[in-house]
Amino acid sequence: MEVNSSVVLQLMAALRECARHVQRGVADQPLDEVDVGLLTLAGAEKGTLKPSQAAAELEMAFPSITRHVRALQDKGLITIAPDTDDGRSYAITLSKAGEQALRAYGDNLLARFSPAVADWQPAELATLTAQVIRLAEAMSSAQSTAPTRRTPTSAIWWRET
Repeated sequence: MEVNSSVVLQLMAALRECARHVQRGVADQPLDEVDVGLLTLAGAEKGTLKPSQAAAELEMAFPSITRHVRALQDKGLITIAPDTDDGRSYAITLSKAGEQALRAYGDNLLARFSPAVADWQPAELATLTAQVIRLAEAMSSAQSTAPTRRTPTSAIWWRET
C-alpha cells in the first residue's frame, strides 16, 4: 500500500498536539518521567533492580540514574540495600510511599485525561490504544534500523579549522 503523505502529515500533526496536552498534563506532577520509570521498574523488580539495569531500561546515562535514585531515596519513595552479588552496587526497592506516589500519579493523569474520552465507546478506545501501541512499536523499530545522521566536523561552518 502506498502511504499518502498528507495523511501521514495529518497524523503527525495530531500526535504532536496530543503530545503537547500530555506534556502540559504531566508538568504539574510531583514526579517526572524518569522518576515514574524508576519507581515502576523498582516495583516490577521487587528489590532486585540495579542502577545499571535501570539506566539500560530507561536509556539514560548512569550518573543521571544515580542522581534520580538519590533524590527518590531522600523523598522516601525507594530504599536501597547493598547488592549481595556485587559489593560495589546496590538494589533498589519501591517503598510504600513510592507505591502511593505512583498510584497518585496515575490517578492524577486519569482525572486529567479521562474527560477527553468520556464519550467514547470502550471498543473505540481499545482500538485506538492498540493502534497507537502498534504505531509506537513500528516507529521504534524503524528508528532502530535507520542510519544515524551525523554532520561531519568539517561541515560545521561556524567552527574554525
